[in-house]
Amino acid sequence: MTSSTVADEIVAILQAVGVDTCFGVPGGQTVPFYGAARARGFRHVLVHDERNGACAADAYARVSGKVGLCDATVGPGATNLISGLAEAYASAIPVLALVADIKTTREHLRHRGVSSQALEQTELLRPVTKWVGRVHAPAMLADMMDHAFRVAVSGRPGPVALEVPEDVMAAPVEAFDLSRFGPGTAAWPRHRPAAPAGLVEQAAALIAAAERPAVLAGGGAMASGAFAEVARLADEFGLPVATSINGKGIIDERHALAAGVVGVFGDVAASQTLQQADVVLVLGSKFAQFNSFLWRLPSRDQTLIHVDIDGEELGRATPAALSIVADVREAARQIADALARARVKASWARSGPLPAQPGTAGDDPAVAPEAVVAAIGALVDDDAILVTDASLASGWTASRYRVRKAGRGFLAPRGLAGIGWAGGAAIGAALGAKPGAHVVAVAGDGAAAYWLGEIETAVRLKLPITFVMLNNAGFGWVIQGERSLGISPESSFLPMDFAGVGKALGAGASRAASINEVQAGLKAALDHPGPYVLDVLSSELSSPSVDYALLVPEAVSKLGAYGMG
Repeated sequence: MTSSTVADEIVAILQAVGVDTCFGVPGGQTVPFYGAARARGFRHVLVHDERNGACAADAYARVSGKVGLCDATVGPGATNLISGLAEAYASAIPVLALVADIKTTREHLRHRGVSSQALEQTELLRPVTKWVGRVHAPAMLADMMDHAFRVAVSGRPGPVALEVPEDVMAAPVEAFDLSRFGPGTAAWPRHRPAAPAGLVEQAAALIAAAERPAVLAGGGAMASGAFAEVARLADEFGLPVATSINGKGIIDERHALAAGVVGVFGDVAASQTLQQADVVLVLGSKFAQFNSFLWRLPSRDQTLIHVDIDGEELGRATPAALSIVADVREAARQIADALARARVKASWARSGPLPAQPGTAGDDPAVAPEAVVAAIGALVDDDAILVTDASLASGWTASRYRVRKAGRGFLAPRGLAGIGWAGGAAIGAALGAKPGAHVVAVAGDGAAAYWLGEIETAVRLKLPITFVMLNNAGFGWVIQGERSLGISPESSFLPMDFAGVGKALGAGASRAASINEVQAGLKAALDHPGPYVLDVLSSELSSPSVDYALLVPEAVSKLGAYGMG
């Protein structure tokens, strides 16, 4: 057998499992991995910040159905990964972070960086991963890589970190049998446990006896790929389908029974539909604070059938009448089969006056963000992927954009909900998607400042990404809260010319101060060969946030003036 290095064998394993892209920032300790990747023709994407690399790996995993991969050097590189891995952890997305470490002979010099860049990074990585492993010796590599993938894609998916000390990374190792590594190693979910037959029959009986049954699909339904099963629940049995933000796209949103996104950042009609249901089949939702109006919708008066791969989520935030631990796609298929045997056919629709969807005042001179999102929806094709950043951008896109084909056509950072996600995620989505898919990234100017350098990355790779900046020269959501509380000065910035920044970084670019200019800019972006930055001078006054009092006027708002609980 020929001798190679640990770095060589890491790349060989990655190629064997079909993970074809890594996102990262080099350091002295990771140079052997970079050299092995380039020598073997493995695609490594050089990014400007490790956080953006982790966000890219997250979105790559969501779109490709394979584990996302990022790397970082020891110490400062590892610390920069934390926010990106934390989002993947909270959103249950499988990411493998290859993290360099100091030489094994310098362990006694780790504390306070006596050995260059060193710190106790293992403990730092633990809270944002499912597992942290360490390759202490070259002979451990195959077992550690195998287990890292197993943990990432089994049960509730999530990120893992594998530390490789500098001397181990460059050490020789005998080439080993790669037969245990194949495409199934990095595909997710790895296992699909079925629901117990008795619980399936109970679920079907509850739905059959209901007057107004509905489905609430979350990120777990997306992770499971339960697209056909959810469509069947709507088509064959007449169940309206509402989603969380991370569940958006589980069904074609043009479907007559696609209710939309629920919650503070959702569609008022969707929340009202869910509110009027008497039995709710919950498929893979953890009832996050914003989706549930501080755990008030669904209410405790409704009958919930809660299905999740993770038994810890069942009953944790909202009580369920029936809890089922199972793969969502498999359980949805089983429940649909039971409904067919029972000849169930629901026929109901939301009733009563519909409160107005929050938006921009008609006399606001700035560009309305909801009009920007509507223009995007009108111009992109069915295969487009919309990537949104956190904060108000999530609200405008979740409530106003319509995914026109079931699948990962909409990506949002709603696990941890930290701003600064969309730039890296757009790059990961573009590289994980099928050829020809156009990616549109929507972000506020405050969020975009975290990842402006990655516009150069997109230009270098000639990626079909349109970056739409909702530019109101400040942290818009925070400013609205400050104004409601009489706080000054506000959290605002000097005006920035994002179109100028885009041009300086090599992208096509334009600025829009009216909706007509937005439409013209979007048409130019979609025709442009490569990245394009559309800088939209948007309103700082408007908010997409839905107050629970819109649904229940007598309710006392617990979310505060701008949606915070």
